[in-house]
Amino acid sequence: MAKKVKTIEPVRQKVLQELRPKIRVCAYCRVSTDSTKQHSSYVAQAEYYKNYIESHYEWDFAGIFADESSGTKMRNRDEFIRMIKECEKRNLDLIITKSITRFSRNTIDSIETIRKLKALGVAVYFERENINTLSEQSELMLTILSSIAQGEAENISINTRWGVQKRFKDGSFIPSCIAYGYTKDENGEIIIKEDEAEMVRRIFNEYLSGKGSYAIARDLTNDQIPTIRNADKWNDGVVKEILQNPIYEGKLLLQKTYTTEMLPFIRKKNHGERPMYSIEDSHPSIITTEQAERVREIYEYRRNQIGVDDSGKYQNRYAFSSKIICRECGGTFRRQKIYIAKPYEKIQWCCVKHIQDKDKCKMKAVREDIIKTAFLTMWNKLISNHTDILYPFLESLKEMRMDKGQEEEIHNLNNKITELMEQSHILSRVVLKGYMDSAIFMEKQNALNIQIEEHKKKRNILLDCNGYEREIEGTLRILQIIKYNPDIMDEYQEELFIHTVDKVLIGKNGEITFKLINDIELTETR
Repeated sequence: MAKKVKTIEPVRQKVLQELRPKIRVCAYCRVSTDSTKQHSSYVAQAEYYKNYIESHYEWDFAGIFADESSGTKMRNRDEFIRMIKECEKRNLDLIITKSITRFSRNTIDSIETIRKLKALGVAVYFERENINTLSEQSELMLTILSSIAQGEAENISINTRWGVQKRFKDGSFIPSCIAYGYTKDENGEIIIKEDEAEMVRRIFNEYLSGKGSYAIARDLTNDQIPTIRNADKWNDGVVKEILQNPIYEGKLLLQKTYTTEMLPFIRKKNHGERPMYSIEDSHPSIITTEQAERVREIYEYRRNQIGVDDSGKYQNRYAFSSKIICRECGGTFRRQKIYIAKPYEKIQWCCVKHIQDKDKCKMKAVREDIIKTAFLTMWNKLISNHTDILYPFLESLKEMRMDKGQEEEIHNLNNKITELMEQSHILSRVVLKGYMDSAIFMEKQNALNIQIEEHKKKRNILLDCNGYEREIEGTLRILQIIKYNPDIMDEYQEELFIHTVDKVLIGKNGEITFKLINDIELTETR
């Protein structure tokens, strides 16, 4: 006679499982940058991951994070960065992604991010490789597989670079971005753009007549000459670049910049690390070779006079450069010498806009020794009272870190972004089924994309402001400096100024305000 067996389920385990909080799970993916493919890909992945996560009873769906940029660099990956911030806020427990290559093709970034998430108790599950980063064997496998992914990215870069190098050597390479003064015809050949070429000739002629690059840029701006790439005004750097560019002689100089071979790929200026390729008579010239030679001679002479090294950097660097700001007009102060060659020669700093036009800015120059004395006084006061100023400020920052109003606004923006993206997905489904004309789809899609980007920008600004990380970090750094420099100073120390002051704001009535690296502003009167 067969025995009857009845299974008695473990009630305690079942109850505990029901009471245990669900694991908050999100998915991360990268989609094609092509508009139509992007949305169809996003829709497919969103539906797949939503169904996949909701099929697990113990999981709670926490959303989809999707970027359209390359995986080789962390920057420009807004959704990835937002996902990490959500992990830091303890809002996520598990991230699911298709593969290591979708997560990152940069081994260092990949491993560092995974270790950071592990420290927060957040796991990453790679479907293709079947790896959970919280498992004991994950570290070795991830290092190996991330290296392979990085190698693939580097091989693609090498193949692309090889093709460009080949076109450099045979002279068939045409730059995608043509210099000011030129354009391309219907066949892709470089031709002169006469209105801009006239300005190029003016720049060369004025420089040869004795004008400096700064004065030339100022006069071009005053004459309301349209600038390169729609900038607000001409500057001396752009003028110098035009004066040094051999393209205006009818020559093409190729590989003036190059991209590093290893990840992360960085574009650098070529100072002799790579070969350059010069193509003679590749296009019509705007100036003569004799003019270009004379300009180079004058340029080199002036460089030697003001002390510029081979890398193009000034040998004399000043701690106050770019740091002194005018309260009246917002301009930057420039270093000047007064009473030159006199026994009482002095250095002063003057607002650039005041130098250009005294009617636009009436702020007077400030002597350098006065600024140094003001900093010394301010620093000694801060040392004497830092326990009453910095520690309460630090505690206030930590309390404000989680501002409820900002949190609510961020939540509302996230909801709006989700709603708009859902509308975008519905549009994609409609056009894929042929129910909408592609032109109407693109018009509506572009309108939605603009709204989504605006909401994302607002949200990212709030996220950056919500944490006060920069102010907190700056305060901790100042406290650390004070710890190792606790005594009242007898004289100005340049290194201390560089490491503690972000800006110096010069106001009327003799006010000199030091904005420190933690955004505290302390004012002294000269």
